[in-house]
Order: sequence, then structure tokens, then C-alpha cells
Amino acid sequence: MILPFENDTSRVIRRITSAHLKHDRLKTVITIFAITLATFLMSSILLLISGIITVNQNGGNSVTGSYHALVSGVTQEQYNKLSTDSHIELLGLTAPLGSVNVGKDRLNLSYSNIDCLTLNGLSVSEGKMPLQENEILIEEEYLFSQKIDAKIGDTISLPSPDGQDKTDFRISGYLETAAKGTERTLYAAIVSEEFFEAIGGWDTFPQTVMFRIKSDALTNQADVTSMAIQTSADAGIEQTPSLNKSYINLIQPSVLMIAAAVAGLAIIIMAGVLVIYCIFYISIISSIKEYGQLRTIGMTAKQIKQLVFREGSLLALAAVPIGLIMGMIFSYVLIPQGFRLKHVLWVCPAVIILSYMTVRLSVRKPTMIASAVSPIEASRYEADGIHVHKHRQRRLTPLSLAGNQIFCYKRKNLLTIASLVMTGILLLGLSSVLSSIDAKEMSLSGFPRGQFLVGFTNQELREKSLELAQKESPFTDEVYTALSHVSGIEQIAIDQQLPVTNDLQASESNAAIVGFEQEDMDLIQSCAASGIVPDYKTLRAENQLIIGRGEDFVEYFGVQPKVGKTVTLKVFDGTHSENMQFEIAAVLDQNKIGSHGDRIDMMMLPDDSMEKIVQSNLTYQYVISVDNDFEQQAEAEIEQIILNNPRLNVDTLSAAIAQNENFLQGMKLTLAVMITFIGCFSVLNLLNTILTGIIVRRKEFALLRSVGMSQKQLSAMVHSEGLIVVSAGLILSLVVGGGTGYFLCIFLKNSLMNYLNYQFPFGITILYCVIVLLCSGAITGTALKYQYFRGIISTNYVLS
Repeated sequence: MILPFENDTSRVIRRITSAHLKHDRLKTVITIFAITLATFLMSSILLLISGIITVNQNGGNSVTGSYHALVSGVTQEQYNKLSTDSHIELLGLTAPLGSVNVGKDRLNLSYSNIDCLTLNGLSVSEGKMPLQENEILIEEEYLFSQKIDAKIGDTISLPSPDGQDKTDFRISGYLETAAKGTERTLYAAIVSEEFFEAIGGWDTFPQTVMFRIKSDALTNQADVTSMAIQTSADAGIEQTPSLNKSYINLIQPSVLMIAAAVAGLAIIIMAGVLVIYCIFYISIISSIKEYGQLRTIGMTAKQIKQLVFREGSLLALAAVPIGLIMGMIFSYVLIPQGFRLKHVLWVCPAVIILSYMTVRLSVRKPTMIASAVSPIEASRYEADGIHVHKHRQRRLTPLSLAGNQIFCYKRKNLLTIASLVMTGILLLGLSSVLSSIDAKEMSLSGFPRGQFLVGFTNQELREKSLELAQKESPFTDEVYTALSHVSGIEQIAIDQQLPVTNDLQASESNAAIVGFEQEDMDLIQSCAASGIVPDYKTLRAENQLIIGRGEDFVEYFGVQPKVGKTVTLKVFDGTHSENMQFEIAAVLDQNKIGSHGDRIDMMMLPDDSMEKIVQSNLTYQYVISVDNDFEQQAEAEIEQIILNNPRLNVDTLSAAIAQNENFLQGMKLTLAVMITFIGCFSVLNLLNTILTGIIVRRKEFALLRSVGMSQKQLSAMVHSEGLIVVSAGLILSLVVGGGTGYFLCIFLKNSLMNYLNYQFPFGITILYCVIVLLCSGAITGTALKYQYFRGIISTNYVLS
């Protein structure tokens, strides 16, 4: 507020600010670029994370699906009741009609409504859902694979699942799935509701419903469980719904995601503060005499602060909108299906506040320097204090002069070194982790006992309980015999699971006891939390349980597992169920499991005990190991065997390696983009330091030229200054960043990624050093050329 006896100097300050910014164009351009970059990165991080959460919540995730619960074997009456429930947001219905084998391809036919597609992350890429009896929605890739020349609206003939005759369908649209690639053999097609009812689908085929509860009816995960159970009960469904825990966990932002966002914002703010501070610091130090002149003509310290803060605010006002627009465009291009206006409405104000805070923090110290210097001190101000010069006789060389200059302006150079070190820590730390991950080693952690896993298809387990899938098991003697004759076969391990539930009133299982053999006892004993595990014969004779994952046990039963305690479970074999009591013989320490996670589960029982309890085929999967030289040939043979057994699926080590290689390539690309943006701050700081140092020291250069220094010597001196500063920053980056990467790899190896083998990222390090050195040389050379063209006469004029 301006008091009556005070003069309103705001207009003068505005004019001086405008003149400063026009005069110091270098500072203006670099500062706007730095603020724009910081704003762009902050808005991108927040919008991308918001987009990922939105995609997960709204069905864009085809891996986990976006339904809360799933119930198999529902009747038409129960489905109709669910469709009228006001708490349900989306209600999907699907029924498998069978599969059609044509050559090497298999086409799964089913009926699914539009909500089912949404809840499974599927969509209609072109056309529409089938409505009439003879219409079908099919994957376009299947038509390409079968060389069928048909478009939307054309009629195609497909064999019936029973293989008796063919049915004509008119293509209503193309189904979009997550599966891509030329090596595909499994495709999907969806018929209309009219066709489903015409073939008596409700009475002939097993139906599965999945539903998502409205978000306003939920507050936490416990609400999801109780609401799903209550919703099913209200519809007259007796069985307990199967909860989609992966999706339930996914829709709540993880601590890791939030921590990554906070860390990213903190790094960006630190980098922005450092660079903008350097720019204003160097600018104010270079113009300190001008601020002294302003103090001489009557400007107060408070007005000096207003002047500098206004400069920062005006630059932020110009840069922040540009950064926000760039961030919105970038996030929309990456995740268009997750971009929402409501995210923009909260991200923009948040980023504006963060950007303004960044600028204010950056200019605070330079502002204090400018306002604290008196007119007399300004005339003899030195950037790093008054130096006492000792007269010593020594030979002057460009290198010695460069060293002296670095020492005189050590604070400015230390800031430049700090920005290089920060970039180096990020680059080398993250690059060390990525270079230490081998796609094959990463994949082997999921295939420790063999290159092939043959198990039930995901659709089979989604539409049926485990005991119903095992009742008419596809793991027949014929399949086992065929697999045992593939090329290079070494071993086929059989993993068994016993379907159980802790709900003694339930009509189907919701968990399983995993079997183990005599050969696994050494591993089990080594992982015991305490005491000695009974021998295999005792465990088999008394049907005693091994608790392999105590945390899962606590979540499932609500109590801590203790040796000697008894648990009651309902056991299923596909035809009948029985309540049984099992005594806990041992509890394992999860921290000791290490890389043997595939052989340890929540509840474990000897295979021989499981075979005594039920008489059905308990096989859950085959683990097949072949000679490495025959792996490719064996893969083709196994896939041919599986092709004739549509209820089975094979996961291969080679596919996992290819998937992980693509993942690592994507991570490396993401790392390169992120480090490039963060590195821009370092380059900006380096650019500002070198250019400002050369421009401000025109009088010094003119004096040196006047006393006999050649242009070549002057160039060598300035290049040496930049080389020394950059080299110091790079050496510290290698030491600190390399150490950070090493300890980060050790931590991850011991806690999360036991397949990590530390490798120093030599290639990325060399590339980083070369780029920084080239930038330093190019910037210095360009500035010196500008100085050279001014000529010695022009620079001598500056002295006068």
C-alpha cells in the first residue's frame, strides 16, 4: 500500500525492469527456456501419472481387466437381477462357444456384450458390435492370417466348433485386442446376442458375469469385497464372487508411483532452482555497478528487491504458459485415452504454483546480493569477495591464467559443476541399473526349471473354478506322452494344486494348496523361519501343511500362522467337497526364498498326501526342460501339440526374453528422454556461465590483447577455463554417479531383482562426456568468434 506522503515508484520500476530485460537478452532467453523446460517436465509428470490411473480405472488395461468381481455359472434370471442393481457401473456377460482350428490358427468364438469388452480392455477398432443373428465381430489380423479378402459388411464362412458344418456371418466390425505380431496363432471373434439365444446359449454354454461397482459407493478395498459379495447375494448367487485383486490394487495409486512422482518433481525443482539461480546470480554480479548507480540516485533496498523479483515474475509469466501447453500436448500424445480435462484443471494451477515457487527460490539469494550492496561497495564489488594479491614472480601462460580465473569466480564455477554432477548422478545411477539387467536372466527368473510352461488358458481359469477345470482335465496321458517325445526333451515336472477355500459354506474354491516332492525338502528346510521341518514321510503320513508365504496367509485367514496350529479348509475335487483339518508343520521365512519363488506358495502339501485326499487329476501345469540346442525345434513341436488342445496354453522362455527385451528398450528410450530433458538444465547452466563470462570480461580481454596476448592465446585461456570446469564436473559425476549406481544395484539385487549383475554403463558414460565436452567447446568457440569480430580497436573503446 502506498501511503499519502510516499511517491508511487511502481511505474519507474516497471520501466527499469523492461529496459533490463531488453538489454540483457541472453539472460532473458535462457531463463525463459529454463522455466519453460521445468514447467513442461512438471506438467508432463503429473498429467502422465493421472492418465495412467485413469486408463487403469476405465478399462484401458487389458492385462488385469477393469472389473471388481467375476462370477461363473450364472443363470439368466440372476443376470437380469444384476443388470438392475443401482450400485453396478458396468456389467459384462460372456459365454465361450468353442474354438475353430484352421491350419495353424485357432479362432475362439464367444458371446460378449459391450460392457464385457470394456471391462477386459478390448474395443471395437472399426465398425460396430454385432446386433443381428448373422453378424460377427472378428479380429482383422485373423482375416489377414487366413488370407481372407473380406471387409466390414462382407460375408465369411466359419466352421462350427463341433466341426460338422459351416455358418455364414456378415462382418459388423473389427475387434481390437492387446495381442499383436506375426507369430500369433490365437484369435477371437464375438457373435451377436440374437445368435447366442438362437442356439440356446443360456441352457447350453456356461455364462460368466463380471461387474464394476460405482466409485461413489466405495471408499477402500474392504468396501469392494463386501459390496461384491452383497451384490451377488442380492441377485440370488450362492457362490462367492472371485475378486480381481490385481485391478483393485491397481486403481489405487501405489506408494511407488507416488514416490516416483514426488522424486521427479523434486529433481526438476532442484534443477530449475539451480539453473535459474545461476543465471540471475551471474547477471546481477555482472551488473552490480548498475545497481549501485540506482542506489546512488535514491532507489532503496526494498525497491531493488522489487525490481529483481519483478524480472523473475515477468519471465515466469512468459514461460509458464508455453511449458503447460507443451506438457499437455506431450501427455496427450503418449496416453490419449487417459487425457482428461479434469486433470488439466488441477494440474495447471499446481504447476503454476510450483513454477512460481521455483522462480522465487531461485532469485531470492541474488536479490539479497543486489539489495545489500551500497553505492560505494558496488564500485569495487568482487563476485567472490575482495582478494589480497601477493606479488610473486611466475611465468604467465594461458593455462595459469585460466586457473586463476576459475579461482577468482569459484562460486559461479561451483554452481556449474554442481549441475553437471546432478545430471551425472541421475544418468549413471539409472543407466547402471538398466545396463545390469539382462533380458535372458530377467526371463529365467520366471522359468527356473525349464523353458516351457504348459498350463490352463487364462480364459479357462477365468470362466471356471479350478476344481471344474481339473474335473475333465486336459492334462491327459496322450498329451503327456506327446510332450515327452519332443526334440531334446530332458524333463517334464508336474505341478499339482488342490482346490480349497476357507469359507466352509462356499460352493467353489477360492485358493489352492500347492504340492511338493521329496526333492524339495532341502529347499524347504533352508527357508524355515525356525526349528527343523519334519521329514517328508511324516508330512505325508499326517497331511501336515507348510506355510510358505506368511503374509498371504495372514491376509487370507486373518491370523498369524503358528507351528502346531490347525486350520480347517473345504477341499474340492470337482464332484464333491469335504471339510478337512490340517496341522501346520512349519512356517517359512519369505526373506530366504530368493530366486525359488516358483516352488514356494502360501500353503504347501506333499504330492502323495494330495493324491490320498482326492482321486481327481490335480495337475496344474507341466514344466518342460529341453536341451538348449533343440529349444527352437521343441517350441514348434510343443505349440503344434497345444494347438490340438484348446484348453491348454504354453508360455515360452523365448517369448519372455523377446518381451523383456522390448520392455528394456522402452525403458532405455524413456531414460534417454528423461535424462535429455534434465541434461538441458546442465547445458543451459554451462551455456550461461561461458557466454556471460566472456561477454562480461570484454574489458579484461581487451587489456590482455593490448599488453601483447594473441587471439590464439586468448582462445586457449578461455577454452582451458571451460575444459577445467567441465572436466571437474565430469570426474565428480563419474565418482558420485558411478557409486550411486553401484549401491543402487546392490540394494535392488538383495531386495527385488536377484537377477541383477552390476555392469558399469561405459557406452552411455562415454557418450555423455563427449556431448558435454563438445557443447563446452562449441559454446566457447562461438562466443570467442563473436568477441574476435569486434576487433581490438572496438574492445579498447570499451576500456575508455
